[in-house]
Amino acid sequence: MPETGENLQDVIKRVYALGYDVGYHHHSEIGWISTAYNDLVSHVDETAQRDLLRRYYELGKKDGNERRKHDIQIRSEKKVERSTDSTLFDYGAASASTTFLQQPQVLAMPGCIMQTTLFDQPLVLRGFIMLEYLGDG
Repeated sequence: MPETGENLQDVIKRVYALGYDVGYHHHSEIGWISTAYNDLVSHVDETAQRDLLRRYYELGKKDGNERRKHDIQIRSEKKVERSTDSTLFDYGAASASTTFLQQPQVLAMPGCIMQTTLFDQPLVLRGFIMLEYLGDG
């Protein structure tokens, strides 16, 4: 049954919205997208109307893809603005760290910590030890 003007307008809007969704979210056209598109196209009988629906579907995909790129660019610009704000804070932290480096007592090993004997060099590896005899001789 041929569609009336109002019904055709509704089908065109729905096909465009489907194409926009596919373009924005990068859906695969295999599966539920194909089923939904074929269901919408089945509402019209004429080839000219089907071509019109196909053009609106492609236009929706193109518009959705462009909107996605625009949204990604806006988000990345916001992230750059946030990162420049945080670098101002990092400059203060960097100046504080250089102050700590200028005070060696801050980075020095605490006096209560001693090296364990496990890390001492074994006597065998030290070489010959000259012994002095304590004799009357």
